Amino acid sequence: MNLSRNSNRGKHSIDAFTTDRHRQRRGISLVEVMLAVLILVIAVIGVSSSFVSGRRFVVSQRQYQVAAQIASQRFEELKTLGYDNIEEGEDEEEISFEGQTYLRQTQIEMTEEPSAEVPKPCKKVTVIIEWSLYGRDRHQANLVTYIGP
Repeated sequence: MNLSRNSNRGKHSIDAFTTDRHRQRRGISLVEVMLAVLILVIAVIGVSSSFVSGRRFVVSQRQYQVAAQIASQRFEELKTLGYDNIEEGEDEEEISFEGQTYLRQTQIEMTEEPSAEVPKPCKKVTVIIEWSLYGRDRHQANLVTYIGP
């Protein structure tokens, strides 16, 4: 008899424990789901904005590289003319490359006095490249070289 009482008492306590446990696990509330979704959306927006910023940086650096190549091309053109055929003054032209339009300005002036930078009189050539990034931001690259006789 004692054994049956103990076994019944144990059964009742296990049933009560199981019922309490089920009552505690009711599921996820709507507020918890909305909070989880909000955190996920914020994380996705953060990651996607970093990709967009990275892409803009890459495009910007590529355009600076193209601008430097366009300026170098102008320097080489002038060097092949020869010192005596390079005339002082300014000129301007538009150049299109990979769907982007660049404005190239060339300024040539004679340096009269030798200096620490320039040991003898020569012609100072400044090439200014301007372009618009995404139709709104204006960018500019200035490159200078000296051409001597």
